[in-house]
Amino acid sequence: MNPPCPARARLALSLAAAAALSLTGARADAAPHKQACADAYERAQGLRHDGRLIEARAALVVCSQPSCPAAAVADCGPWLAEVEQSLPSVVVAARDAHGRERLDVRVLVDGRPLAAALDGKARPVDPGPHTFRFEPATGPAVEERVLIREGEKNRLLTVTLGAPSAGAPASPHPLAPRAAPPAEPSVPGLVWASGAVGVAGLAVFAVAGALSLSAEADLRATCAPRCAEGEVRAIRVQHAIADVGLGVGVVVLGAAAWLYMTRPAAAQPPKAGATALWPFIAGNAAGVAGAF
Repeated sequence: MNPPCPARARLALSLAAAAALSLTGARADAAPHKQACADAYERAQGLRHDGRLIEARAALVVCSQPSCPAAAVADCGPWLAEVEQSLPSVVVAARDAHGRERLDVRVLVDGRPLAAALDGKARPVDPGPHTFRFEPATGPAVEERVLIREGEKNRLLTVTLGAPSAGAPASPHPLAPRAAPPAEPSVPGLVWASGAVGVAGLAVFAVAGALSLSAEADLRATCAPRCAEGEVRAIRVQHAIADVGLGVGVVVLGAAAWLYMTRPAAAQPPKAGATALWPFIAGNAAGVAGAF
């Protein structure tokens, strides 16, 4: 058997050394990967407990890879599905004071960017209270405190930009104060007295007229046309009293109505800063008085 050639021996040694180095490097690369699976497995449980579902989802994606240990994959896979189901999401919309939609709005949640502009897409947000800040390209920013609930999907958040504040007046010009209605003038006592007399006159007319008509009917039924002069005279007196009552009632009620319609208007207090003048006569003196 021929001894090996020195060149072939050197080649074999070189190949063996290269193979050993490659295996060592492969083991060095595999060790950190296994450690990353273990770290993600532990971290995901704490993040879920704290409600930081976005970070927990990222960790569960790492430890659920097929290259991770089978025990870790068996837990991380179902946990990832549960986190995806519980993770809330929001869809942000913005409108200006006239109701027109705005797209040039940057959105931050608790100081961290959520969207550079509005595009109608749903974005995940951890459950709990958050401060949403809406920054339009032009105009003032708006902040709102919002409670996001676990499992709430595609919740629509609509903000109005440039709306007037609650304490601002609705109109730049204040409304003029409404003028007070004119005071109703009082009714003079003479109107009430005249009305009472007129009503009494009509009452006399009604009573006297009824009695005279009744007496006249009796006379016509008993003694007409040869009735005693005294009985006929009595009926004539009752007729006269009825006529007087009617006249008095009509005239006095007419006078009461005229007095009511021509009664003086109620005095109005002079306005502040106004000047009022009126003439006066007192004994032998005359002049003009006024209020300033």
